[in-house]
Amino acid sequence: MEQGGSSLTEQRGGKRYNIDLLRAEKDIDGLIEALGSDDGLTRQRAALALGDLGGPEAAEPLIRALGDPMTAVREAAADSLALLGSAAVGPLVELLENPEASGRYEEPGAPGGTATVTGPGGQAWEVETRRDLRRVYAAAILGEIADPAAVKPLVGALRGASDDLRCQASGALAKFGSDAVGPLTAMLTDPDPEVRIVAAGVLGDTGDPAAVGPLIAALRDGNPDVRGAAGGALFRIGDAAVEPLIAATKDADRNVRLYAAGALKYIGNPRAIDALQELARSGDSEEKSVAEDAIEKIRMVRGEAAPEPSPPTSR
Repeated sequence: MEQGGSSLTEQRGGKRYNIDLLRAEKDIDGLIEALGSDDGLTRQRAALALGDLGGPEAAEPLIRALGDPMTAVREAAADSLALLGSAAVGPLVELLENPEASGRYEEPGAPGGTATVTGPGGQAWEVETRRDLRRVYAAAILGEIADPAAVKPLVGALRGASDDLRCQASGALAKFGSDAVGPLTAMLTDPDPEVRIVAAGVLGDTGDPAAVGPLIAALRDGNPDVRGAAGGALFRIGDAAVEPLIAATKDADRNVRLYAAGALKYIGNPRAIDALQELARSGDSEEKSVAEDAIEKIRMVRGEAAPEPSPPTSR
């Protein structure tokens, strides 16, 4: 039982925290202490309260909680760090730039093991260590805060060895829009094709018209996977890419013409039909096929043509 309105009482040799009272009293130190409770619900509620009340002094305790064994506590800490905004950017950026920095938040002898993380689009995966877990969360949180100071370290994380971290950094950078286009465009010249593929994909996810020119240039890449990633990215940008893609159907590079036609097919804007008809007349057999397929798809979307009937089966 609680005694005399105290914010905590002794119970079975450990402290029991009254989070409602700590919140009402704006007792930041008490809430930070409650993050060390043996009770998971108490830790979760303390983390949430710190997001509402805390200032810069709450950032590092909440980062420590990103390694909590309970998913609910980690998610509460992540949400609260996003609410802290600029006060959390510095230590979160440090986690990305210096993998060893996460070790400062570990309790001596803390157990390892795996933890499940949910990322963009609901994708879930397991992260092996708490140190890596904090870095993965850091990338996602920086995307929510959207402070321009995070763009460069997030771009750097795209070159890291961790698939988990790259995935979260990609999703975070997409939220920066035009602020991310310049650094991502620079990555399109990286000697590693995997880096170029990731950069092209994230440029498409930004949805920013400024990404169209660099992506059309990437259609000339010597690696077919990079060209494919650029084509898919242009499709996701949508109508803002239509006019540049129409011009690209007349490009001297055959790859550019083919991928431009493919992207126009999926965007489905009827403004592209004249250019696609010209490509069908002037191009080789593959270009003609791709262009005609694109025209048919656009017209079907507009209700101007019905799908071809299936050929009869032999009897």
